[in-house]
Amino acid sequence: MSSFDDLFAQHVATGMARQLALADLLGERGWQLDLNAGMVTFGNDLRYPIQLLGTESHTDGTWLWAWANQSAGVSPHLLELAGWLREHGRIHNIREFTEPALRLDRTDGHRIALVASGLTGRSYYRGAYQGGAIFFHLENLPSRVRGAVPPERTFAVLGQVLQAFAVDHRTVVVSFLKQQGWRVDDTPGGVVGRHPDNSTVRVSFDHLGRVSDLTGQVQPR
Repeated sequence: MSSFDDLFAQHVATGMARQLALADLLGERGWQLDLNAGMVTFGNDLRYPIQLLGTESHTDGTWLWAWANQSAGVSPHLLELAGWLREHGRIHNIREFTEPALRLDRTDGHRIALVASGLTGRSYYRGAYQGGAIFFHLENLPSRVRGAVPPERTFAVLGQVLQAFAVDHRTVVVSFLKQQGWRVDDTPGGVVGRHPDNSTVRVSFDHLGRVSDLTGQVQPR
């Protein structure tokens, strides 16, 4: 796998968990972006600072990093996170973070934003418009969005990620449980996770390394 694919497997589940928590917070609210103020408003009551990541064009099938969009004319302050990711990519030889534009059939905005979420601890939003979409990370979200997911959601997150993406299953499981504060025993026979509240998860894998069984016990709250 490439360096980016490795990072994706390590961070996709925690990134997805944050996205599910963000969806719980936003509900069906619409969105309005003010690039001059560097803020996004959801509905009439939620307003957050943003950091721009980039845009997808459905016309030419490409991703364009915000730092490479010379025509946007946005404040450099809104590009700090994207610039940090670019430097991280330069240091760790992650070409997807350093090339100005990428084909969407190589990697899309969701994959990039999920990795960025794992690396920076932020949730992201995809704002669709005619012909494409803009991706940005949100600042100052409530702790229930940024923090670890409750044990009962762990199973749903893992199931959703493993069904949606072609990833190394063991890497996803072990990385996610550790990032969420579980104590992890990773052996050739499988993975056992123990949460601080004594909830448990047990994962078995088949001969191809895919999850074959995912069980556990969640402590009542």
